[in-house]
Amino acid sequence: MKTKKITERKFDRWLRKCVGVSLAFAVALSASLYFSGQTVYASTAYTDAEPNDSYEQAQLITRNAQTPAQYVSNQTSVYRYVTGTLSYDDEDWYKVYLYSDDENYLDLNVGSGTITVELYTSSNSVVPLTTFEFQKYGDTNVYSVPVPESGLYYLRVYHDTTSISSTYYFTIGNPQYTLGSYTHTFRSTTLAAKGTWDDTVDLSEISSIPENAIGYEISIGGCTSSVSSERYFYNKHYGHWVATKSTFSYSLPVSETASSLDQEWGAKIVSTSSSSKTFSPTMTIRYVAPDLPVE
Repeated sequence: MKTKKITERKFDRWLRKCVGVSLAFAVALSASLYFSGQTVYASTAYTDAEPNDSYEQAQLITRNAQTPAQYVSNQTSVYRYVTGTLSYDDEDWYKVYLYSDDENYLDLNVGSGTITVELYTSSNSVVPLTTFEFQKYGDTNVYSVPVPESGLYYLRVYHDTTSISSTYYFTIGNPQYTLGSYTHTFRSTTLAAKGTWDDTVDLSEISSIPENAIGYEISIGGCTSSVSSERYFYNKHYGHWVATKSTFSYSLPVSETASSLDQEWGAKIVSTSSSSKTFSPTMTIRYVAPDLPVE
């Protein structure tokens, strides 16, 4: 299952690169906002501005600061990304302030060939702190960025394609996010009239769930409302059974502490029927997950 998840993510990246990353982002964002009815909050796009061909000419950008909660609610006001084009003999330089207390990631998509990014400190423009390599069809599009101390860092972006230009799209700072859902089907049960069923599952053992996934909505199902109109969920944060709404779903706080999928979750169904019923209870959690380096 983990291999399948990684393959699907590679395909999503490949598709985004094929159609053009800037266009794909705009279309995806507009579509999601249209269907969700959410308000659009403008993101900030940096386009490489020549001359930015040296350390001294580095273009100032701002780190991506979008949080999982903001991604779920379509708030992109602190989403920062960079688009650029490298001609056959070109290199682009950027400078960005990064904080050592944050986890920082460089997520770059390549239009063609291989693009290399070197990271420099403000005190050393000769020897890079580290080097990252991105390929159009490569396995890695995200790297963890070492930030030994808070300060201004420089990025040198160049490529190995000598005959044609290459486009790129990247974010640095907070990771990019994706939405997903996981449904757990419990063992079939026969619930007596006015009886109660409950069970738990440790989702940390489910390999198909992405690392650091955070739930934002949970639903308890598997039976009709005529069988039960009282359904509950549980996790360690709440410490007790929490009633769902009439839709049998509950909006979770987008918090790693409260809603991390990497813990034990429980479901409970109370029969409101006058006769016994047999069914397979389900628990569905919609989640947001960061795009992290594949180990």
